[in-house]
Amino acid sequence: MRYTILLSLAFSACIGGACVAPAPPKPLTPGDARGQVGDFAPEVKDEATWRALASRPGTEHMARTEVVKVILDRSDDRIYFLESNRWPIHFFFAERFLDKPGLKVQEQTAFNIAQYKRDDRRFVLGSLTHFLDGDRWVYNLFAGDTFPIERTAEAFRKVQAKVYFGAKLAYRPVPPEHEKNIDKVRALMPVLTTDELFGKLVYQPLELGEAFGYLRVVPKGKAFDPHTLRPYDIVVLGDQPEDIPVVAGVVTDKLQAPLGHINVLCHNRKTPNMALRDASESAEVKGLEGKIVRLSVNPQGYKLEAATQQQAEASWNEKRPKNGFTPERSDRAAGLPVLAELHRNDVALVGAKTAQLAYTASLLPKGATPRAFALPMYDYVRFMKENKLDAKLSSLLADPTFQKDPEVRHKTLDALRDDMMKGTISPDTLGRLGARIREILPKGKVRFRSSTNAEDLPGFNGAGLYRSTRVNPDDQKDVIRGLLEVWSSTWLWAAFEEREYYRIDHKTVGMSVLVQESIDDDTANGVAITANPYSQGNPGFFINAQLSGGSVTGAKGDEIPEQILYYTYDTGRGFERLSRSSLAKGQVLIDDPTVEELAKDLAAIQLGFTGDSFGATGKAVDVEFLVRKSAPKVIIVQARPYTMTWPDERLWRDGDGKPVQVP
Repeated sequence: MRYTILLSLAFSACIGGACVAPAPPKPLTPGDARGQVGDFAPEVKDEATWRALASRPGTEHMARTEVVKVILDRSDDRIYFLESNRWPIHFFFAERFLDKPGLKVQEQTAFNIAQYKRDDRRFVLGSLTHFLDGDRWVYNLFAGDTFPIERTAEAFRKVQAKVYFGAKLAYRPVPPEHEKNIDKVRALMPVLTTDELFGKLVYQPLELGEAFGYLRVVPKGKAFDPHTLRPYDIVVLGDQPEDIPVVAGVVTDKLQAPLGHINVLCHNRKTPNMALRDASESAEVKGLEGKIVRLSVNPQGYKLEAATQQQAEASWNEKRPKNGFTPERSDRAAGLPVLAELHRNDVALVGAKTAQLAYTASLLPKGATPRAFALPMYDYVRFMKENKLDAKLSSLLADPTFQKDPEVRHKTLDALRDDMMKGTISPDTLGRLGARIREILPKGKVRFRSSTNAEDLPGFNGAGLYRSTRVNPDDQKDVIRGLLEVWSSTWLWAAFEEREYYRIDHKTVGMSVLVQESIDDDTANGVAITANPYSQGNPGFFINAQLSGGSVTGAKGDEIPEQILYYTYDTGRGFERLSRSSLAKGQVLIDDPTVEELAKDLAAIQLGFTGDSFGATGKAVDVEFLVRKSAPKVIIVQARPYTMTWPDERLWRDGDGKPVQVP
């Protein structure tokens, strides 16, 4: 017997001044393709019922999942398994159908507080999820739910008794209190942790979208040469590099760090990016290697198929920026200003990284950013002129062969950087720099960080393009080495090619140096985006962290970061760990109090940079941070604009399924 769906729109109606009570929800009933069914089922007794109820939402953080929302009404012990394409949010179903005399369903804010935060709640609001990769079935509560473990176990058993897969069903502890008390949870019900589920993932969508290009495969174990890749290649990578030039699409054999440099660059470039275990060895990929293909990356699946030259050229022309950009650069002598003396608009003087860290410091409590000052563009420009490198640079930028041939550019830029590393730095620059370090920074190692006027800008992120280094300020040779290394990274091949693709005028690009104290007691490093990439309607912060010594931004191989989704809307505030660090042996890198400290900083940064306190406009901030042993435990080391875009499946929708217009 088959089941089909007919959506029941049971609205309240007023006839002749008398209001008619809402119609009850229609239960699922068997029937043919034209038969009537309903809004829910009282039990899931077979696969056909599951398929009639289940949705494959784009808002899930793991792909290839089927979801059914569940409401347990504790006032009468009835269970509603919702038709979850029509009713993806518990509240809208309850509001429409579950009013009772003396038990009115409250408006949404009050409902969320009562049904997620109070022990004496009427409803238990959960979800059933079928993870197709690994064939796992789980029941879970929302991250911000505070329902006691014992009562959750009671609800689990009631749900378990009503589903045909009850023997396979496990509980996934999402609320932090449940995760912390995992032994207690295991004693009461079978458990599948998020880590166990994450380990079974086969497909990981990172940057959604469509791309056309020549399919290039770099097998496992083969050296990765970025200079051979072109903007019209879709590349399948057996091993994961730390960086990648502009390409049309990316597929990796291994799961990626969602906020690593590869995916941040792909997001900035709007380059579709996904992981598919062992993709480079699959028959599907090998059968299309070298051909023009279409790659479509979606929240719940992907498509790779042959395409035409005409389709590909139209896509390539559309994606590259149409207009050029000339960075402003101020070559004036401005001393060595500390962060408090700078403004976020001082990009031309000290570069975007420094200017934006200065603004970030003004938004946060004292000590939440490193002690630091700027060596402005003036000293870089002076170095280039005194070593006659400015004339050499102008000559090569005007050379037609250099402009047309990527291999010539590669060799010529290597030679330019070699000349820069052999250059002489003015004693005046070194003297002023040394004195300022002794005056401003604590004794010990310092960091020289790149800060150009061609990165960290709206529409051009430039993550990982330039170099930073740690130096010993008491060793002048090491100071010279550090300055030359940072300055010369302006002309790294990958940085040049990225600017070229975005039509950025190289002639006015300059490099300042952010000179900061070295934080040496850090236990973890991380990146956060101040928006929820999985759901516009559930605002939050997406946090990735890795053990100190590992890297979030440069993660490679099978290095999986700790991932946290922190929900920021008042009635849903709370967080869930989407994965634990693969390097931390099961330990938590950011404990609960530190997560709250970080969230407080992120909220201040989000509001200061964007003016959007709710987090649904798409205006967001990309924030890098350290977690250390001493207080304050969170140190913010970088902040830059980030634009979040949500595909149709992840848009904020009202109770009728219509997109909400965000001001």
